Amino acid sequence: MRFHGLDLNLLVVLDMLLAEQNITRAGERLHLSQPATSAALSRLRSYFEDDLLVQIGRKMIRTPVGETLAQPVRDLLIQMRSTLENRTLFQPELSNRKFSLMASDYVGMVLMPEVSRRLNDIAPQCSIELFSPTDEAALEIERGHVDFLVLPDSQILPDHPSTALFNDAFVCVVCRDEGPKSLSFDDYKNLGHVLVRWGSEHRSPTVDDFFVRSFGFERKVEVTTHTFNSVPPYLIGTRRIATMHRRLAERWASYLPLRIVPAPWAVPDITIAMQWNKYQQHDPGLAWLRNLMIETAANLA
Repeated sequence: MRFHGLDLNLLVVLDMLLAEQNITRAGERLHLSQPATSAALSRLRSYFEDDLLVQIGRKMIRTPVGETLAQPVRDLLIQMRSTLENRTLFQPELSNRKFSLMASDYVGMVLMPEVSRRLNDIAPQCSIELFSPTDEAALEIERGHVDFLVLPDSQILPDHPSTALFNDAFVCVVCRDEGPKSLSFDDYKNLGHVLVRWGSEHRSPTVDDFFVRSFGFERKVEVTTHTFNSVPPYLIGTRRIATMHRRLAERWASYLPLRIVPAPWAVPDITIAMQWNKYQQHDPGLAWLRNLMIETAANLA
């Protein structure tokens, strides 16, 4: 379909190019070859009479015109998708819709299995695709790349709707045979720690980092990993310590020789929230899944 001489299919390519600022990555996300993506960019440049993306050193950056187009094009595509999804009422027992969520493996362990079981009972042809958080997780909602973010409420965007799902506390976890039975503040500072870092370069800190840094010291880090569920094996047979979500720690302590001990410092609970794009507020399928997740979270043991 053409609108004022523009093939509207090119808007999808334009959105991805402006978001990724990389022809190869944009093509991979769109399942297009690099020559096809380059050809689409050439057509877009001709239509807008602007380069849109220019090479600076090893990177591509958006031109001023590209910058002005990025947000309106993204919003337009999200609104179009939401409009198309709103054509009919959502019937969970008949739908084969795939829902996409970005959430940590912690949420994937304590909440999503039960959500999946309920989905299987009520909407057996629907499916869920989970993505690990990226360095710019909140922007995935802004860009419309995922339906929901399920993250600590401190990491969501203020410009899109959200709701709290459940709370959790932080505890310390040690090896049952090697670790201490209780922890002083000096123990916490001096023992080796296993930490979790998000993102491609392990740079994004997790919530407990902010609390610890408020005490003015850096933990003695012996192992850094990128998932919460990979932490427990690094404690077994050592005197290392990890700060973990209570719900996750209790699950692993029921399987492995681990001991849960109170943290030697006061830390507020963490709130896990769900966020979605404001243009998808009235999408009937997403509204249905939101309610299902809220109900499931309310019934967590």
